[in-house]
Amino acid sequence: MEPAIAPRICDLLVKGGLVVTLDGTDRILAGGAVAVEGGRIVDVGEGDEVPIRWSPVRTIDARDRLVMPGLVNVHNHTPLMITRGMIEDLGFAPMFTAGIPQGHRLSEGEATALSRLGVYEMLRTGSTTIVDFYRYPEALAKAHSELGSRAVIAGRIHDADPEALTQKRYDYSAAIGAASVAENIALVERWQGHDNGRIRCDFAPHAPDTCSDDLLRDVADLVRQYGGNVHTHVCQSPIEVSQTRARSGRSPVEVLDAAGLLDQRLIAAHCIHVTADDEAALGAAKATMAYTPIGNAKTGRIAPAASIASHGARMALCTDTFSGDMFEAMRWAVAMQRIRGEKDGLNARAALRWATQGGAEALGLGDEIGSIAVGKKADLVLLDLSEPTLAPVIDGFGALVWSGNGNNVKTVVVDGRIVIEEGLLLSADGAELVREAQKVAEALWARHNVTPVRQRHSRPAIG
Repeated sequence: MEPAIAPRICDLLVKGGLVVTLDGTDRILAGGAVAVEGGRIVDVGEGDEVPIRWSPVRTIDARDRLVMPGLVNVHNHTPLMITRGMIEDLGFAPMFTAGIPQGHRLSEGEATALSRLGVYEMLRTGSTTIVDFYRYPEALAKAHSELGSRAVIAGRIHDADPEALTQKRYDYSAAIGAASVAENIALVERWQGHDNGRIRCDFAPHAPDTCSDDLLRDVADLVRQYGGNVHTHVCQSPIEVSQTRARSGRSPVEVLDAAGLLDQRLIAAHCIHVTADDEAALGAAKATMAYTPIGNAKTGRIAPAASIASHGARMALCTDTFSGDMFEAMRWAVAMQRIRGEKDGLNARAALRWATQGGAEALGLGDEIGSIAVGKKADLVLLDLSEPTLAPVIDGFGALVWSGNGNNVKTVVVDGRIVIEEGLLLSADGAELVREAQKVAEALWARHNVTPVRQRHSRPAIG
């Protein structure tokens, strides 16, 4: 009889769960197990096979848990948490809205507090990889570094004067553009590859209308020098389209093409007001559309996502700050396209791919994240199958997309490290992060002549 092979030591063993791998064959393992060592998945299989091969330092009992890959949220601006509940009924993007505390009106400390709130919410609801760009990008990098998310950070590059934009006026300033570029370069040089690559930095020109043609060409040069993706807003509003056509006779997509930015590195958010030629150009370039179904619908708009994808563009999902819940985004993503009359291939599996593999591939991380497979980074999300909103589970896909929500998330693992355990953030006091952001927001809105409801005097009781 051959001697038994001794179990190998691993850092973490997640066992007994319903493992939705989203791998090449979409395997689902009832009572499955995942072994993690050095931040990577080293074994995936049946629950009665994997555990005997490993001696774990830490074990997570995943019975009554659904285990899935971490969600990839490809477009956010976490300090814009300041506008939550205050901007949605106005019909304009924050940068074009007067009288609100955003961007150029925040301090770095205020941006940090708001960013921590945004990162906390997205982690808590299952996003493990988050693209985040805004002014004070180092504040964003610090928040993601502290709380444990995998993040792609960028600055907010523009040379349109932000104060003039609130008056719907475009005044371009070389000094403003140079300052925003310098801020993004400083971010890249200080934070690129932080924590063994968990924090990555890219470049983010705000939009084709808020960046002059010269500035966009400068960004293209920087991307060729530093590498990575380009993150921007494209055809977000009729104002944007009107401005680029008035300026150069080109659509926003054509402006990016002329600047050398329309290629597979481009991650373009929104893409609502695109022409047929724009759709074809995005597809031919193999660019990625960052589909924002919730934010678009709040302004009464639906982007032609399925049509753009049919031309060959890649598709990824995002929440764009105002809701951090990617489960909600998946649901809306399919529903909004069906309202447009698109039905072929739009189902729960497609939405899950957009929210995982689609984002991973767009970021150049398709071999690293997006599925549960040996060799990939151990970014895992565990949902509570005893929650009534996640029951019954029959095929393993439909319930996740059509009835799951971020509150079903109980445990989150990033890079093999547990960052949320049974709903609790391990790196900081989550309740204190919320309180601090509330305090900052109340002070900022008060400076803009809005008295927060929690600071108003109660009305006397009647009778």
